[in-house]
This record gives sequence, structure tokens and C-alpha cells, in this order.
Amino acid sequence: MNPVSLTSSRLQRVLLDLAVVDGDHNNAQFADKLGELISLSDAIVLAESLRGLKKKPFTAAHSDSDANDVFMQTRAAMLAFIINSFVLEGEGGSEASTSPFILPRPNRDTLDDPNAGFVAYQRFYSLHQSEMDHQVVTLRRQLQQIMSGHSHQLAQLATLDSSMADTMADFSRRAFAGIPHLLAKRFYFLNQQYRDMSSENSDLEPVLANSAQTETARWLQKGGWLDRFIREMQAVLLAELELRLLPVIGLIEALEFEVEKPQ
Repeated sequence: MNPVSLTSSRLQRVLLDLAVVDGDHNNAQFADKLGELISLSDAIVLAESLRGLKKKPFTAAHSDSDANDVFMQTRAAMLAFIINSFVLEGEGGSEASTSPFILPRPNRDTLDDPNAGFVAYQRFYSLHQSEMDHQVVTLRRQLQQIMSGHSHQLAQLATLDSSMADTMADFSRRAFAGIPHLLAKRFYFLNQQYRDMSSENSDLEPVLANSAQTETARWLQKGGWLDRFIREMQAVLLAELELRLLPVIGLIEALEFEVEKPQ
């Protein structure tokens, strides 16, 4: 498995490209910054976990599941779920049209009231975040279970990873919860940009009887402001998934190293 850069995640690059975050980040003091996120009570729990690692009994256990296969299958399913959800409400068959993970269909209010218009897309994105969180936590626990029966060293790592995951869970959720607010900035920008252009060209376009329906369809045409936002939202969602999977990839790499190292 190819190593993933920790200094410049895909999510960071995507958000920088959308101009919704500041690119001035210093990674030199990573350990200090990480320490600031851990409360005194959490630090005590981690310290106790570290002290208890060597005393933890180990029982070898064969697993019928291959860790790498489990990871690849789960990751593929999550990617497919995200990609397949980017179909407009009311399209894609009856099953798709009743799923909460379907893009909301825009209407005139999507343009006229940007705050209200973004609410449906915020809900769509937040639902995906909840699903990703659940799937990644489940996958991480599966891999910890596989590692626990493989060797004493990996069993220790699995225990430590479990403690670290519990410690960082609340911070991670709060950090990811900020992404929809960044997407809102992009939505408002593209919305206002389109409104300004429409205002400049209003005298050149005839008034159509079905203007509202025609205009919403124009937004979703390739290159339209809403089509652009939807594509960018999908890119952010896929980048977020990649970042959420980094701890899991670390477990896979540790397991591969343990298997391949000379005995």
C-alpha cells in the first residue's frame, strides 16, 4: 500500500482550491498542537493504557478475514455509496428517490434565499458524514480485532489505537462538523456570482413563461453555478473520506510490516 502524505491531505488541498480556508498552516509543532487537544482526564486514560500494554495477556487467534481485503472492500463500498448518491431527488428509480442520501432538487428559493437554499445541501452532506463516521469506526474495530490475535506487538498497538480513537473521537467530530460551514461559504460565493452575472445580462434575455423551471435547469447544466458547486461538494466529500481512513491505513501498514519483517 502506498504511503499517504500527512503534511498535505487531499481535503486540505481541495478546500484551498475552493478558497474557503487559509493556507498558512505550520506543521512543525504537531506534537504540541496534538497535546493541546487532549484534556487532563484523557491524558490520564492514555497513560494508564500505555502502562498496561506490556501486562496485557496475548492469545493467538486465527482470523478468517484478511485485513487488507476487509479494508479494500469496505473502502470500495463507501466510495460507491458516495458517488451513487449524487443523483437528483426524484431521479434514479423509486428506491433512490426515497433515500435521504439523494441530492435535493433545486427551486427558485435556492437562488433567491441562499441561506435557506443551502440548508438542504448541508443536511445531505451531514448525513454522509454521520454514515462515514459509523462505517470507519466499524472498520477500525474490525482491524483491531484481527490485529489482536496476530501477535503480541500488534495486540498492543490495537489496544493503544482503540484508546487513542476514543480520546480523539469528540475532537474529530467537531473538526469535521466545520466542513459544511466552509461549503456554505462556497455556495454563497457561487450563488452571488451568478446573481451578479444575471443582473448584468437581464436586459439581453427574453422573459419566458416557464422561466423558473428553465433557470433551475440551466444551473444544473455542465458549468452552471449549481452543477459546479455539486461537483465541488462531491470532491470535498471524497477527500474527507480519504482523511478519515488515514488511521485505518496506518493499522493496515503496521500489519503488513509485521507480516513481512524477518522472523
